[in-house]
Amino acid sequence: MEETIKFDGCVIEWAVSSSGCQFLDAFIFKESGKLHWKPFVKTGNNRERVPWVSNHPLDVKRGVYIGELSRLAVLCSTKEIYIGAIRDLNALYLMRGYPENLVMSWCKKNIQERWEKRFALRVAEHDESILVLKTRFDQVWNWFSAAELGKTVTEYWSAWYEHAEKGLYSADSSRPLIKPDPNYVHDLDDVRPELFTQILVDGETEFVPDLRKIGLLGSRWIVSRKRNTNLFDLANVWKKTVFRKLDEDIAEKGGVVPETQNVNETYHSALVEAAEQISIESDNEIILHRRSISQEREHPEFGRISKSYNR
Repeated sequence: MEETIKFDGCVIEWAVSSSGCQFLDAFIFKESGKLHWKPFVKTGNNRERVPWVSNHPLDVKRGVYIGELSRLAVLCSTKEIYIGAIRDLNALYLMRGYPENLVMSWCKKNIQERWEKRFALRVAEHDESILVLKTRFDQVWNWFSAAELGKTVTEYWSAWYEHAEKGLYSADSSRPLIKPDPNYVHDLDDVRPELFTQILVDGETEFVPDLRKIGLLGSRWIVSRKRNTNLFDLANVWKKTVFRKLDEDIAEKGGVVPETQNVNETYHSALVEAAEQISIESDNEIILHRRSISQEREHPEFGRISKSYNR
């Protein structure tokens, strides 16, 4: 095998262990003449989990924990190994600030079920498609049922098609149906012909897209939540904006050239300022070898600031 598989510029180290080996997230080993496996943690893995202080809703945190139970159940060959892995998981969650009573409650309710169903094939309860409602974390969703909303909306759509095909929009005065407005097509001009249905509007025939033919009326509605925007997100947006602006300036102006100081002009200004500080009362009194202020006075890092200097 070592002589067969070769790649240019790549060195493959072949190692064989008589006790065990790692494969993805599992460590496979031999014990008492049997093959077993257990979870494998790569060296340097910080094993991050959603901390208790995060703004994630409680049901999301619980779902993440139960998902870990299912993952560990598959990665353990025996129940003893599984229990040891769950103890390690519980300790990890306690280190992340989770209340012990809450973690133990989640564990007791799900540990046995996750183990028994670790290899069970999941049969979909619904063969229809899924319609996802995109939203953010908010406690209001704790008292909102996406299934009830979906049922209300799809039942209205179904009733609308039944009445529209007969032109009976006002059959129920307590719940009149809205007639289609030809001025609002909502970019539905490219619908395939077989997906249209024929309805009656004021005695005339019109064609509208039929949601029943694409399975939308039978879709199961679920809510997909994501975390809210925080200060770090805004800082990242600001950082990306700054870098993008710099890239645009470099592309348009050929780079940012720093301004250079005119040394001659600065030196000349310093000479003029020094000359103005020299007081000459007459042409006969010319001060020679006038000493400037010591560096030790202006720059304390060169010596003591209290050191006297001569003029």
